[in-house]
Amino acid sequence: MSKLLKFMIVGGLGTIVNEGVYITSAKFIPIAGALLLGIEISIIFNFFLNDWWTFKGMGVNTTLPLRLVKFHVSSALGGVVQYFTTILFLIEFLHFTTLSEIFIYLFLYNYLNSSSLTLLFTNFLGIVSSFAIRFITSIKYVWS
Repeated sequence: MSKLLKFMIVGGLGTIVNEGVYITSAKFIPIAGALLLGIEISIIFNFFLNDWWTFKGMGVNTTLPLRLVKFHVSSALGGVVQYFTTILFLIEFLHFTTLSEIFIYLFLYNYLNSSSLTLLFTNFLGIVSSFAIRFITSIKYVWS
């Protein structure tokens, strides 16, 4: 099985983790924070699954903690792309017209005040938009 296919399977599982953490935590904390938490937990999940399965045997010249730090750094750009893409799609789909509306919705409201389907869909678009960045940086930087 190719590394790309394995990476895509791990990414699919990471997407489920990301969406699950995002929607669950958005019930209790503001949407902007829930989105960050979903991204962070999925990065850690993806690292361990990629290290154990996708890139097993690669990067053996570095320690597990160093590979984790490198993966986290390499995933940061993808995480930023995902975060801002998701926010932009939320703004577009929910038809916000003022900065105050955006701020209140993202930083003060939780999931109970919005459609979970909208949150899931916009986050998925953010995840897809960052896939290539995450794959390339993983191959070139973490497990090279």
